Amino acid sequence: MDLLVQRIKSALDHAGLSWSGAAVKIGYSAQAATNWKNGKIGRDTLKKLAALTGVNSGWLLDGSGVMLEPEKSNAEVSEMQVITYSYDDPVPDGYVAIDYYDDVYVSAGNGYLNLQSPSTKKMLFPAELVRECNVQPSSTKVIHVRGESMFPKLKDGQAISVDMSATTIFDGEIYAFQVGDDTKIKYLSNWNEEGKGGFKATSANPDKNQYPDEYYSPKRIEAEGIFIIGQYWWKQVVKRIRR
Repeated sequence: MDLLVQRIKSALDHAGLSWSGAAVKIGYSAQAATNWKNGKIGRDTLKKLAALTGVNSGWLLDGSGVMLEPEKSNAEVSEMQVITYSYDDPVPDGYVAIDYYDDVYVSAGNGYLNLQSPSTKKMLFPAELVRECNVQPSSTKVIHVRGESMFPKLKDGQAISVDMSATTIFDGEIYAFQVGDDTKIKYLSNWNEEGKGGFKATSANPDKNQYPDEYYSPKRIEAEGIFIIGQYWWKQVVKRIRR
């Protein structure tokens, strides 16, 4: 396979998009993807694909740099801490307090029910970071990941944050969503093959036998009461000390 075609495929896999689906998303016919698979694609189209899939345009164009910029760790962003305090206690200047639930896990079942009440535990985030990330603090929660379906992007036990005011699906973003008693976390993309309003859920784990893509039609969404909880925007990053 041509190196350019390999990079395009990697970008599409990262965003959970099909070749034809990506073509339609950026204003081309589904048939245009056939040319892409043969390496026939212009620079402007590649830039559009990079923006759509969230990869670095330089890498997609000519292989320079890395596919994805490394995410900032807590230490690189600012100091953060988890504290327990009453609602009357003041929040330090320059910080925003976000509800922290140490007993709620995505992919653990019934997690969403515990998010209905405010938590007495808070995680402090720099106000500047919250503004930069376009987050609504009053609608945002910190919970945990359980399982390996999103590995290596998200690890078992890792704390993450979701903004419950952000429920519109943008292809390739990560969302928490509720399916019956199961609270899941996946890459989502719009999927309208069985009617407008459906979505496809894709795991980061490359083992498709254990973690296959999931498809949710509008009919199933309505019948089972499936809904989007919120969009992921932050994860806790830690590093083992070398001695």
